[in-house]
Amino acid sequence: MASNSQATVSGGKAATPNGQKGFVAQMLSGHSAVGLAVGALMYIICISGTLMVFHEEFQRWEQPNATEFAVGGAGPAAVARAADAGLARAGETPHHFYVALPTEGLPRMSVAYDDNHGWYADADGNLGEEVHHPWSEFLEGLHYYLHLPNTLGLTVVGILGAMLVGLVISGVLAHPKIFRDAFAMRLKGNKQLAEADLHNRLSVWGAPFHFIVAVTGAAIGLASVLSYIAAETYLEGDFEAFYEPVFGSDPAPDETPAPLADIRTALVNLRAEAEGVVPWYVMMHDPATKGQGAIILAEHPGRLIYGENYYFDAAGTITGKLGHSDGPVGQQIIASAYTVHFGSFGGLPVKLIYAVLGLAISIVSATGVNIWLIKRREKGRPAPKLELAWAATVWGTPLALGCSFIAATSGLAEDALVTGIFWLVLLGLISLSLLATDRAAFSRLLRGVTGVLILIGVAIKWAAYWGEVTSPAAVWVNVAFLMTAAILIWQGWPKGRVRKLVPSAAE
Repeated sequence: MASNSQATVSGGKAATPNGQKGFVAQMLSGHSAVGLAVGALMYIICISGTLMVFHEEFQRWEQPNATEFAVGGAGPAAVARAADAGLARAGETPHHFYVALPTEGLPRMSVAYDDNHGWYADADGNLGEEVHHPWSEFLEGLHYYLHLPNTLGLTVVGILGAMLVGLVISGVLAHPKIFRDAFAMRLKGNKQLAEADLHNRLSVWGAPFHFIVAVTGAAIGLASVLSYIAAETYLEGDFEAFYEPVFGSDPAPDETPAPLADIRTALVNLRAEAEGVVPWYVMMHDPATKGQGAIILAEHPGRLIYGENYYFDAAGTITGKLGHSDGPVGQQIIASAYTVHFGSFGGLPVKLIYAVLGLAISIVSATGVNIWLIKRREKGRPAPKLELAWAATVWGTPLALGCSFIAATSGLAEDALVTGIFWLVLLGLISLSLLATDRAAFSRLLRGVTGVLILIGVAIKWAAYWGEVTSPAAVWVNVAFLMTAAILIWQGWPKGRVRKLVPSAAE
């Protein structure tokens, strides 16, 4: 009995530490998985943000046959004619109504209402085909909201932006020699040194850009949270009052029918009263009612503000402005956040610079996790499944984008279905990676398939609009897509003997 009791006790003592170790190992594994998930979301935000720099070009590519003309190519009378025609097509009076005028980035005129249902118009104000760019809208939903409900999505993206701010600052402070070694690149030999050098060099070269984009992204994303706190604390719960300095306020509703506010006269008056400004958007609240509110959003050349709101009444008289151009400094800074974040100033040269730096920050995000995984392996705590899952995230994200690209381009899917295809493909690839045995070969396969998908998407678009392409930007986007596809296919080409990706059933 004694010996049995002793054995039981000693067995119990031996089991407890093992149980604790097992529990700790599970918690560490879960902790690592959560960290990897956060890294994946940040990487997706960086990749989608890089693409979003060209959202106007993508819209022109998706409908390459829409009429394009220079800024100012549509006179006030044509704009008013397009507005009247669009409002007539809308049927019931919409809550909000918009007329987008040609800009340098998007030299097209369109009208739209409430749910962004709208039509393009020519320089004479005649309406043409419906505005339809599902892949551009998919990208916008991915970068702004991660396809979550709007407020939640903005908050999550804002938190990730705030985390990126912290990573930029801490990364610089944690490496005192980072500026001295700004051009030290050891890409051959030790894998950890190669990843670290690539990570650190791109980090220091792009540090100002990364910081500014992260700060503006965090501010835009967390505005909903800040508005709630500020409104409840200082404004007695009035959320509209919080946003009023940025977006203005809507007038008191009065749904009594009335003629549409005189857009033509308003544009003429604006040109006379605010010389040099470039109107690019007309926004109307409850149009064709006595309570309608009417605004012309106009660019101020040489300024970073996204525009100034000029108010006009039913007769087309300019009644005032919001103050983005000459209001308090804080208001002007906030009005510049969108422009700075998306690089929508300075034309194509600035966009190209933003694209290069955006690609750099995407690489920094990827290599940061790579370095952590390499260090784990070298310390005797390898995580092969996490390494494969991360490879699937890094190269599966472009592949999933390629699938959504084909789905939207071919017309086989729209809206929520395009979104679902992206996330299902990405999650499926991450799951599939757990069966892979060769990370390098698996990564090459994903790159190659992505390149092929891009080629298919371009071929579908060319076939659909053969002989009808009128947009120069659409041609250049095609060239960029083909170059990207060629690089990915070249990188994905099998090197030497093709290795097994998935073990056989016997294994």
